[in-house]
Order: sequence, then C-alpha cells, then structure tokens
Amino acid sequence: MKLLIFYLTDNRRHFTFPHYINLLKDSKYKNDWKFLVLTHTGDTQYYETVLHNTGIQFETLNVPADNNYMVKVHSAVAHAERHNIPYMMKCDNDIFLHSNTLDTMIENLPMLEDGKHLTLGPILSSGIPSVEYFVNDFLPDDEKKTLENMYLKTSFYNRDGASYEHLNAYTHGAKTWEPSLFFNAVKTMGHHYKGVHPIRFSYDANKYLNDCILHKKEAFFNQSASGIFADNTSPYLCDSIFCIKRETYKTIINDGSLFVDPFDEVPLNKYAWANGMSHLFVKGGYAIHITYNWNNDIIHYEREFCTQLFH
Repeated sequence: MKLLIFYLTDNRRHFTFPHYINLLKDSKYKNDWKFLVLTHTGDTQYYETVLHNTGIQFETLNVPADNNYMVKVHSAVAHAERHNIPYMMKCDNDIFLHSNTLDTMIENLPMLEDGKHLTLGPILSSGIPSVEYFVNDFLPDDEKKTLENMYLKTSFYNRDGASYEHLNAYTHGAKTWEPSLFFNAVKTMGHHYKGVHPIRFSYDANKYLNDCILHKKEAFFNQSASGIFADNTSPYLCDSIFCIKRETYKTIINDGSLFVDPFDEVPLNKYAWANGMSHLFVKGGYAIHITYNWNNDIIHYEREFCTQLFH
C-alpha cells in the first residue's frame, strides 16, 4: 500500500461524494491506495454505502464535532503509520479528482523523496496557484482573456488580519493581468496568510470559470495527464488537495511553532519556505474546486454546479 487518501467530510456536501467516488473507482492502482473517511457527524453509514462494491479499500472514522480539523489530520497520520503507508493525500469535500490524474500522482510519488519538493497535486481549477495553470491549459484564448479582464475589475480588501488592499495595483490598477508580478507582490507581504488571488476574491470571476468548465466538461472527463512540473512562481499553496510524505507531514503537524490557527495550511507553507521546497503538479491532470467558502449561499451554488457537471 503506497498512499492513504484521507477525505475531510461535511454532511452538507453529501451530494458531492458519489460523484467523487465514481471518478476515483476507475483508478488502475486501487490496490496501491486506501481511502479513509474522517467525519464528525455520525454519518459513517452514508459513506460506507456509497463505497460498497466499488473495489476501493476503505475505512471510516468518526471524531468529536468541536475543533476537529487537526484531530482528523492527526488521526489520518496515525492510521497511515499503523498500516505502514508511506504517502498521504489530503482531500477536501468540494473537489472532483479524475482517476487518471490520481494514477499519475501515484506513479510519481517517489519524486517527494528528493528533499526539493514538498507536495504533489493536480491542477486544481480555482486553486492557488494552480488556477493559473488551469486557465492556461483548459480555456481557449478568448475565454482566458475574458476571465483576466474580470481579474482587473477585482478589488482586494483587508480580512483575517491581513492587509491585501495594496494588491489592487495588479488588478484595477493595471492594464493587463500579470500573474508573476502579482505573486511577487504577495511574496513580499509580511502576513502569513498569502493564499490570495482574484479568483478567490471575485465571485463573478469564479462563476465565469465554472461556466467555462461546464461548457466543455468533456475535456475534464476525457483528460490525459502527461507529466509532472514544479511551481516556482507562487509563494503559497492553498492546501485543498495534496500528496505528501507521511513522515514529513508528521513533522510539520507536530511542530507547534509553525501554527498560527487550528489548521495545517500555514504550517505547510512555512515548512516549504524554511526548507526551500516547491510544489509539484500533474501536467494535464485536472481537478475541480468549485468555489471558496467566502462566497454566500455556497452550498446551493455547489449543488447546482454538480447537477450541471454530472448530467
């Protein structure tokens, strides 16, 4: 067994799970990975029913409801240790991952052994920084230009203790969208929350990108991954989905000096900065992240998107 996929649940998003599993059950390496559902609402029977007869090796685990994110993470690491599984993949419950991309990641997990690369993941549609790769690969030039013009109308505002307003110089203060200049400006920020991009601040841009995906959804379902590349431009990884060495992940989550809140995202990035490590992505390997939880009425929007994507 090479990889433990640990899935962080939300009982409001049961509607995403059958679609997620239907994509992954076609993996040609199902004997090489195990699926661990981590829930906190006593709904393990639901997930077990969906996973039954899929050929996927799985377990479910229910944890206490309060402040449970890192409890789930630590539980997943302990599970991987008990079963001697050397690599782990965290996945949130608002993502759709193609089995072809999962298989390509499994084939390339040894790349995480060289000390140069911390994580390996898909090109996530609205992920940071992967949205830039997704847009360049997936959208035709006219749709890309429309989306970038929407970026230029985006206004950054300060939130969560971080000052982002100076980044408006690269949106409505600029004539063209220049991602390298934007990411360089993010890199120089003093605050630890650097997971910013117009796609996260602009509901309209996020919705337009999703509409483009729906218009050519067959390109997602028929994708073919073709290699691995390293990101060397963005200073920050939003960690909705990633593969990592179990022992490295254990080191990170047990280092209290890296934490600024009860989540693993900032520690993951701090560790990458301190050790000069980059993040790997699958070329041509797409996954869909619907939207960010900063948007209003998120569950209704996600449900509607799923209906259109899978029907």
